Amino acid sequence: MNADRREEALDWGDPDDPSWVDPGADEPAAERGDAALGTDDDLATGDAAADARSASSAPVATAASAPVRTADDRRRTAITAATGLLAGVYLVYSVGWILSIGTLQLTGATLLIEVLYQFGEFLAIIASALWFGAVMALTRGARPAVRLGWLALGALVLVPWPLIIGVLS
Repeated sequence: MNADRREEALDWGDPDDPSWVDPGADEPAAERGDAALGTDDDLATGDAAADARSASSAPVATAASAPVRTADDRRRTAITAATGLLAGVYLVYSVGWILSIGTLQLTGATLLIEVLYQFGEFLAIIASALWFGAVMALTRGARPAVRLGWLALGALVLVPWPLIIGVLS
């Protein structure tokens, strides 16, 4: 294989082709390692303007180079934090229902009453998780305020009252 064929085999694209994309074009010059080098023409002529261009293209560490957080990003972060906080409240509510049910004892007159009472206890324990899951699924396309409103309503409705009354008395 001659040298021209090897060189042609290693050619990955034609820079004159409009569909050719330089993979390093999106990177800043300093990351590519050629910020201070300039082009071959600049090196051959020793052009002072080329030195100024390469010096001006060197990145300067400023606060503007840091990622800028927009108001939309901050709003999304706040909504995510509020949703996580309410998820934690629902988890605490489930634990509260488990603890409060452990303190209540019912001996029903019939087997049916005891079975239904235990089923009600089970529903009380999983109600928080069911409410959270239902709100997240049903408000998927809705505004975040609607989702947070429904989660806040559930946080008010699903309070483990037997535990709170037992603590207060």
